[in-house]
Amino acid sequence: MASAPVRLTAATASVVARVEWFHETVARDFCRVRERYGPFVLHLQPYQGPFPARPHPAERDRAFTAAEVRDLLRVQRQRQAPRGLEWLAETAPALRSACEEAGLVVREHPVLLIDPCETGPGPGEPGAGLGDSARAEAASVPVPPAGAQLLAPNDWRIEHAIAVAHVGFAYPGTDRGPEGRGSVAELLASGDLRREAAEAARRIHAGTRALALAETPEGPVATAQFNTLDDLAEVIAVATLPEARRRGHASAVLRTLIAEARDRRLRTMFLTAADEKVARIYEAVGFRRLATLLEAVEPGPVRGT
Repeated sequence: MASAPVRLTAATASVVARVEWFHETVARDFCRVRERYGPFVLHLQPYQGPFPARPHPAERDRAFTAAEVRDLLRVQRQRQAPRGLEWLAETAPALRSACEEAGLVVREHPVLLIDPCETGPGPGEPGAGLGDSARAEAASVPVPPAGAQLLAPNDWRIEHAIAVAHVGFAYPGTDRGPEGRGSVAELLASGDLRREAAEAARRIHAGTRALALAETPEGPVATAQFNTLDDLAEVIAVATLPEARRRGHASAVLRTLIAEARDRRLRTMFLTAADEKVARIYEAVGFRRLATLLEAVEPGPVRGT
C-alpha cells in the first residue's frame, strides 16, 4: 500500500524545495546533456552515474498522464538513457498514478534531515522552525569513536573506503552475512576503483566532499560520504560490510560526518534511505523524516541503494 506524502508545513516546504534544487543542480552538473521533453527533464550522457528523468519544476503541480510517461520511456530507450523517473512525492503528488498506469513500479524511499549546527537558521531561512528536537539531538551527538575518521585527499585508504561501499551495496539491507574483507581485497586487486578514488580525492581536496571510514584491527568495515552545495550536504554511500553489521559502525561514520558538517557550519544535512528499516539507523543519530523520494522503474529485481 502506498504511503501518503508527508504533510508539509511552511517551514518544511522551503526545505523540500531546497532538496529538490540540490538534486536538480547535481544532475545538471554531472550530465553533458539536459533536455526538456514534455513535462519532464532528461539527463543524458552522465559523467558519473545514471540520473533518471525528473518532472520539470514548472510542471510539478499539473496532472500527468500514462501516455506522457510511456512517451518518456520510449525516448529514454532511443537515447539509451536510464529508464524511469525520480522525484519527491510532496512536490509532484499526481505523477505516481500516471507512472503506475504506464506499467512502472514505484518504490518509496524515506528522505531524512538533520541540522548539524548548534544554532538554528534565522527567520525566513530554509529550515527555520524545523526540527528543533533534531537539532537538539544533533548538538548532543558524542565525539565520534576513534575507529571512525575523515580521510584526507591524499589518504591511500580512500580506495579502500570505496571498495567497502561497493561490497555493502552489493548486499543491501541491514542483515549480517559472510561477505567482507575478502571481497574488498578482490576489488582492490582488480584496479577497477582507481578512477573513482581519484575523483573522490579531487572532490575532498576541493572541499565539496567529505568521506568517513570506520576501521577495526582487521581493517575497514564501514564508510559514508557527503557532498555539499551551498549550505546543504547530502549524505551518500553509507555502507557496512555484511560481516561487520549491527555493531554500531554505520552510526560511527554518520556521527563523524555530522561533526564535520557542524564544523563547516552547514545549515541542512539530508539523505535518502533505502527503506524504513534502514531509516531507523539514521533516526538513531538524530535524523528526522522530511519527505518521500519516489523511484518509478520498470519491473525487475530491486536495485541496491
